[in-house]
Amino acid sequence: MPRRAKKNRTIPGAVTTHDRIDQAIMWITLGALFIIPLVFSYFKIVAVFTELKLVTLHLAAGLIAMLWLWQLVFRRLDTRSRQNDRISWDLVRWAGHNPARWALISAAVWVFAQIASTLLSPLPIISFFGGDEARSGYNLYDSISLFVLFLSIALRFRSRRSLKLLAYTLIASGTVAAAYGIAQHFGWDPIGNNAGRTRVIASFGNTLNFGAYMVMTIPATLAMVYKDRKRRGIWLALIVGALGLQLSGLWFSGGRGPFVAAAAALSTFFIIAAALGSYRAVAKSAGMLAFSGIIAAVIISLPSPQGDVGLSRALSIGTLGDGTSTDIVGGLAGRLNIWGSTLKLATRWDVPIEEPVANSILRPVFGFGPDMFIYSFPFASKPQTRLSILDHAHNYELQILMEQGFAGLLGFAALTGLLFFAAFAIVRRFRAAGRNIDLTGSLLLALLPAMVGKMVELQTGVPRVSDLAMTFALFGAAIALYELVNRQLEADAETDASPEEPATGRSPMARTAPNQLVLGSTLLAAVLATAVLLTVFVSWDVRRLSASISLAAGHDSPSLDRRAQVWADAQARAPERESFTHNLSEQYVKVAKEQRELGNENESMRLILIGRDLLLEYEKRDPFEWDAQIGLSKIAAILAEWGKLEYTQELADRSRRIVELYPSYPTLVGTAATAMTSVGLHEIAIEYADRVIAVEETTQPWSKAWYAKGRSLFELGREDEAITVLITATEKQPGAEGALLAHQVLSEIYRIRGEPELSEYHKEQGADAITFEE
Repeated sequence: MPRRAKKNRTIPGAVTTHDRIDQAIMWITLGALFIIPLVFSYFKIVAVFTELKLVTLHLAAGLIAMLWLWQLVFRRLDTRSRQNDRISWDLVRWAGHNPARWALISAAVWVFAQIASTLLSPLPIISFFGGDEARSGYNLYDSISLFVLFLSIALRFRSRRSLKLLAYTLIASGTVAAAYGIAQHFGWDPIGNNAGRTRVIASFGNTLNFGAYMVMTIPATLAMVYKDRKRRGIWLALIVGALGLQLSGLWFSGGRGPFVAAAAALSTFFIIAAALGSYRAVAKSAGMLAFSGIIAAVIISLPSPQGDVGLSRALSIGTLGDGTSTDIVGGLAGRLNIWGSTLKLATRWDVPIEEPVANSILRPVFGFGPDMFIYSFPFASKPQTRLSILDHAHNYELQILMEQGFAGLLGFAALTGLLFFAAFAIVRRFRAAGRNIDLTGSLLLALLPAMVGKMVELQTGVPRVSDLAMTFALFGAAIALYELVNRQLEADAETDASPEEPATGRSPMARTAPNQLVLGSTLLAAVLATAVLLTVFVSWDVRRLSASISLAAGHDSPSLDRRAQVWADAQARAPERESFTHNLSEQYVKVAKEQRELGNENESMRLILIGRDLLLEYEKRDPFEWDAQIGLSKIAAILAEWGKLEYTQELADRSRRIVELYPSYPTLVGTAATAMTSVGLHEIAIEYADRVIAVEETTQPWSKAWYAKGRSLFELGREDEAITVLITATEKQPGAEGALLAHQVLSEIYRIRGEPELSEYHKEQGADAITFEE
């Protein structure tokens, strides 16, 4: 094959093996970028919404990496007859004064930081593969896959044709997504069952990701106004229609961050258009945008059962809120709350385990590890009323700082800073050349404002794979555009070499190696990479996909036995999936309680222990996972309540652990206080209860904590104090479980005291049903 390729190069117009590989890489990249934002669990063909997005990303990245490596092998084979040849490469001379090439070096620094942070992670396996599909895009597997797409665009898309295809891919996928989102708004969604949402998610699973994608799509579509076509009227009509759909989709997403980012992207668009062309050219695109806005206004004004939240969301962009609550809410107030706690965490670097001193020293440099922010944030978070754990800093740079440390932040900042500099240099040189807005100019307008808009959106957004794939592609496109424009302008000026590269001299970074050594190393790397990539994809992606498909096919079967078997099989295939394991465990516990009520004690014990074993096995992989810890604590409490006293110590230990892992959640600390008093650890129960009571002013009243404290005081013989505290518990949240339990203890106290009327009153009050959930 290499000989044939070498021979074919002597024939004009012959297609070589290298050309075929180049084409394959290009189309795989474009296919992945088109599919990832649009694919999801259509008609519930898989059990996890993001499943097919992640499989597509990993498959595409793996194929590109393997093809690329084997192409390098073939190239080395083409020169294998040159036994004495040596290959020389000088990193500094290669980069020269070229910001795009230094951006590639910065990307390498960023990748190194992620690898190092994974190795130093408290849970390296979680940092590599990720903990939950809902927080995709941050584990090392996803990140490396995104970087492969980035490199594919940056190094392989250096022609106007390939970059034009990239712009078309962005526009087409964005328009389809926008149309789907609009359909959801008007109550039509037979393929995803997401109709009737106040804020639409389209195919993204989250309103913010959908809005962020529209931010990139809108300027790219508007840039097509400058493209010459034979049937120009039809072409402009298509552009205006697509823009109208995209603007409507952005509006229906209701994302305040995307609103601001879209304004930034369009501002950048018109600034670049003014720099490259004439005011007439700017007026042309402004007119098309105005027509599109009219179409969007018509769509938005159509009657819908959901109403329109876009205007209220836009008007509340700068709202900070009021009150003293420390709860994390939406909008700018919520972001400021999160950012403040995150910056506080950056001064402490708390992790949920005891770690070696060396790791603690390196923690600020390399961060907590990919996908680890979720486990450290509770240590710095302000008290939260709701049981909702935060997995993202809602600022991309802060997220990188937390999970990849200052090394990762340095790599990302250098990459994006150099990309902005390269974009500015491109526009300046293009303007100086006086080329106006030709095909290359339209590509600048399509891709650079989209990148700028997305960078603005990253300041408040929560990007996932669905929009991160195109984000990384735009980073690569900025590099490819810089090289393309430089090459074109130098060709126009008839220069023989780029002035940005020194013509002579070697830097200390210069390296040489025999061609045979490079060939052997490349071949070894290709073989190993192929084996590793195939193994990982089959053992991870294919295995989990098969479990997801199996569960989706039978989870709603009318046969109870069939449903139980499907759930058990899916969990057995992918036990590391929290959603599978936790839901199955909950079902076992639920049925165990039902069997207990029917008097089947042996069966109830068998079932609840199966549910417990599932969580214990999951805990070995992820000992910090929120649902697993809470589930195991609940099971221990149930077993202790059933008279299995051997589980009381486990209940105490797990309650302590929950308080240690999630100190900023009063409801969990209050529950732990209740558990402690139930097993006789009254001093600890009072300590935990006081923690919760201390934050009532900024959260809410916690009757459960007051009950735990009052009962503990009673058990310790401090009866008068106990009565005062328990009465407070009944008044804090009447109808809550803590209030009802407090009534029951008060009834017992007054019975012992010989006050039957008060005892009977509190007995009746304590027998009421729970009407308020803390």
